[in-house]
Amino acid sequence: MSHEEEQLWIRRSQAGDHSAFASLVNSYWPCIQRWLQGLTQDPQAAEDLTQEAFFKAWSALASFTPGTNFRAWLFCIARHCLIDSRRCARPVSTRPLPDACADREPGPVRTLIGRETQTLVQEAVARLPVVFRAPFLLRTQEELSYQEIARVLDLTEETVRWRVFKARKLLLKALGNALDPDPS
Repeated sequence: MSHEEEQLWIRRSQAGDHSAFASLVNSYWPCIQRWLQGLTQDPQAAEDLTQEAFFKAWSALASFTPGTNFRAWLFCIARHCLIDSRRCARPVSTRPLPDACADREPGPVRTLIGRETQTLVQEAVARLPVVFRAPFLLRTQEELSYQEIARVLDLTEETVRWRVFKARKLLLKALGNALDPDPS
């Protein structure tokens, strides 16, 4: 989706257009859910938290400033939903999104990476402490800049850089030769 198209959908959504918001949901649902699933290691919890995040985004859309980073804004909302769910230790709300929002399909990355390698990497990432896993997934899966990640996680940019570096180092140690069985 182009920046201009995104801005148009945001303006229309802020004016109450449910189908425009559904277009935004369709564009950003996979990356928000993937990140939350990487943090929770629970597909159902990630689905519920993603739905909660988009419900909150819809409710707070009037406060979004067009021209700023909408994707980072959504990740901030998702992060707060995760924090709230853990703090309150209560089930996340499952209020429905507008009917125009389509079902989600797994992304194309799953078809490109071998299942065995993918499983090894996912297991290693799941074992990372959440303080390293959260910025690592935002950087590697969602391709957010260090500055955007710092804003999402309420950290300094230097701390984000260090945590992503540390996550990579821990992953390399955990995976060892598993990803490169032929050291020659």
